[in-house]
Amino acid sequence: MQMKQRLELRKLLLPELRQSLKILALPLPDLKDLVQQELTDNPFLEESQANMTPSKVSSNSLSPAAARGLEREAIKDQELDFRLNLITKKASLQDVLLRQLGIFTNTDEELKIGQEIIGNIDDNGYLKISIDEISHSLGVSVDKVENVLRIIQKFEPPGVAARSVAECLLIQLELANDNDPLTKKIIQYHLDDVAKKNFSYIARRLKEPLENIQSCVKKILRLDPKPGRNYAYEEAHNIIPDVIIDFGDEDEPQVYINNEDIPALNINRDYREMLKNADLNPSEKEYLKTKLRNALELLRAISKRQSTLRKVVEAILEVQYEAVSEDLSRLKPLTFKDIASKIGMHESTVCRVVMNKYVQTPQGIIALKDFFPSHLYNEDGQAISSNFAKRRIKELIDAEDKRHPLSDEDIAGVLLKETGLKVARRTVAKYREELKLPSSSFRKER
Repeated sequence: MQMKQRLELRKLLLPELRQSLKILALPLPDLKDLVQQELTDNPFLEESQANMTPSKVSSNSLSPAAARGLEREAIKDQELDFRLNLITKKASLQDVLLRQLGIFTNTDEELKIGQEIIGNIDDNGYLKISIDEISHSLGVSVDKVENVLRIIQKFEPPGVAARSVAECLLIQLELANDNDPLTKKIIQYHLDDVAKKNFSYIARRLKEPLENIQSCVKKILRLDPKPGRNYAYEEAHNIIPDVIIDFGDEDEPQVYINNEDIPALNINRDYREMLKNADLNPSEKEYLKTKLRNALELLRAISKRQSTLRKVVEAILEVQYEAVSEDLSRLKPLTFKDIASKIGMHESTVCRVVMNKYVQTPQGIIALKDFFPSHLYNEDGQAISSNFAKRRIKELIDAEDKRHPLSDEDIAGVLLKETGLKVARRTVAKYREELKLPSSSFRKER
């Protein structure tokens, strides 16, 4: 074992710089949480009187004790809001089914079997376990499990607890008292052909007129193949824009930094005066100095965040003016490096500003990162936004002859001929899937 000395240069970030970079990267809701936490933890910070509503404060300065009282009241209000949100939370599919189970079962054994079945129904409403597995797990006969399953399959939503798409649709027909044998045959044996719009083939196989097949298909398409999806619980995610771009009555856009619900902060004078007290012992004085330094760093970091965010958004707006004012499909190729060189900042700083932040525009609320689309190059080496390619792909598919739809390779050929844009077939397929457009075999009408 040897001891060696090594000389190296290391780049270390100062604590205040780390704080600034952290706050720069925060989206608005997280910044709000941070400010509220700092107001609670740091006695030097207080909410500006101009930012408080008259109903909550008087015109006199608040003492630290009074400020803490206001914070306790705010916490109580937040807890009340949380409890109300729990009360009004949307019922899950399992909740809905268990309520019905309690009404329609007659014995404890049926209730137990029903609970096992419901516990194995997925978010789309399908039973994801076999009858034999439930029978073995509970130690009951297969017949008993099937009887309870038939009861559950009559519950709302129609089609729930099916084991296949065909069974799901047949249950819905039965509950609607539709006993048309032709529709049932198509569901049992030709669902894939319905998806491919291969109606002529179905007519030949079932020896029925094409008009009858098309009439049955219309009924099938009105059924819901995923009966549980309307009950799938999704946590509400409210997007709050960090920036607002407003055109007002003029064509010249205005950029506003959204500070709604972010308290305006001041340094508390009482605690600042306390630092001058000669009777303070060294540890108390050091504690207060640290808290004052942290408070000042926070104020500087928030101010820096606002100015940097404004610079970045204004630079983006210069490039993407047409997309913001008219149509997002007009987005131009843009990179973080482009914006960084435009405003004289490092590329990583632009990345921190852009990530997880949103901007409100006349076209709606948009993620800042969406203003940086990927780009392709035509034969002349000119950069073209991938959004342009996607828009043209959609236009071509909308205008195609549905009896002879364009393949992905055909679309790539049209793009090359029209714009000189060399796009691989798999890239066309990728963009088509992002647009939620089916492949040519599924678009073909037969």
